Amino acid sequence: MDNIPSPCTHTLPASAVEAPASQASSQHFPLEPTPASTLAAREAARRNEARALGPCRSGCAQLDDYVLLGGGLERGCVVGVSAEEEDAFALVLGLQVLVRALLDDGAATALVVTPRPARVLLRALREAIAAELGARRVDGAEAQAELARACLERVMLSCVFDLDGLWEVLADLDAPGGSPPASMPASMNAPAAAAAAAAADRRPARPPVSEIQDSQDEASISSPPSPSPSPSPSPSPPPPPPPPPPRREADARRPPSVILVTHFSALLTSLFAQREKSAAHTVLQLLGAHLRYISRSLPSHPLVLLLNSTTTTSSSSTDATSKSDSNQRANTPRKQPLDPTLRSVFNPPLPPPLPGYAAPASALRRNKPSFGLVFSQLLDLHLLCARVPRGTDDADTVYRAEGAGARRCEATAARYVTVVEVLLDDMGLWRGRTGHRPCREQRWAAVDVVGGRVVDGFARAERVYPELKLAAGFEGRGP
Repeated sequence: MDNIPSPCTHTLPASAVEAPASQASSQHFPLEPTPASTLAAREAARRNEARALGPCRSGCAQLDDYVLLGGGLERGCVVGVSAEEEDAFALVLGLQVLVRALLDDGAATALVVTPRPARVLLRALREAIAAELGARRVDGAEAQAELARACLERVMLSCVFDLDGLWEVLADLDAPGGSPPASMPASMNAPAAAAAAAAADRRPARPPVSEIQDSQDEASISSPPSPSPSPSPSPSPPPPPPPPPPRREADARRPPSVILVTHFSALLTSLFAQREKSAAHTVLQLLGAHLRYISRSLPSHPLVLLLNSTTTTSSSSTDATSKSDSNQRANTPRKQPLDPTLRSVFNPPLPPPLPGYAAPASALRRNKPSFGLVFSQLLDLHLLCARVPRGTDDADTVYRAEGAGARRCEATAARYVTVVEVLLDDMGLWRGRTGHRPCREQRWAAVDVVGGRVVDGFARAERVYPELKLAAGFEGRGP
């Protein structure tokens, strides 16, 4: 009985008895609380780093200086562009920003994610590069071809079919290389690149062997080797060292400066068609958080551009509503008004639901972004691009109080401009210091697409005045 140890005599290591205070607190709270001042200082430092890199300019003075106030789109944020003409304007604007970023910085790279065929995007990218080089007046076909080739080598193109593919591309950005390996350089031909990638996946890796001609192979199989009186050949010289990796591979390892996702509405359509509504909203919430994480965590502070479409309220549906019975209109609840972050200043208020009241044609057309708040929850800055008549005569032509057929025929001859308006500005313009940040909501400018580029819609030509000679002999310019 004396040899039986008492249970009270067991001892434990001091490290097991006395745990650190931080470890004891982390048993209940996985993350230690962080002071708000620390988070504010980190955010200010991050935005100062992004500001030091400079904005991503579009080259349109009205858009960069007047609407955005900072000389272009800020880096390290997610920007959505909802355009009435997604291919004719939104894609042109997005590629113009991308190309200017590549031309302004020789070390910058870009990533383009699209659900469209690669051939279509490559053609649009080449046209955008050619238009920008023409605007910069680059002389010489060889110089233009060299700059275009350099830009194409620094653009990675990924074709996806749904949001799952977009998730895979964005997840690859967190890899040590910082560039999606599944992408291909835009300088490669789309069919050739796809075939090469498929063949590389199917072909197993094997060590290099010396090439054997067909005649030698057949002779070695048909008859044994005979002794040759000639002396053995001298050993071949060692192969030259492999060339250094091309610049294309070095650029591919850099994180992109611009991430452009085209035709985002098509990806959202496929998401809601394949999944339930609640699951789709959960996926979008996670996607929005991941997009902000990428734009804020990568050392390049990339600008994320999401190109979206718009939905237009047709006049036929409004006319049908105005002609309905007054009792039915009274019993039918009115539609909820649009959220202020989706309402354009160019959309007139809804006509009053009065019996016999016919709204003018100008009050029947309204534009709003596709998927509304579902899309805007992903963004830090939201731009709406809508077509409006250029002048008073054009507006009278479009909204003439005539039959629908005559109005459609005459509307084709009217001139239009695209109004770019800021619908949402969550972050405000960062000026390098804490304090008041200007909000850019409801700022707008009229632009147009000329020669494949977005330019000011009402560019004023500088007037040159002739020299005036005065009686006293003085010269000057008037007036």
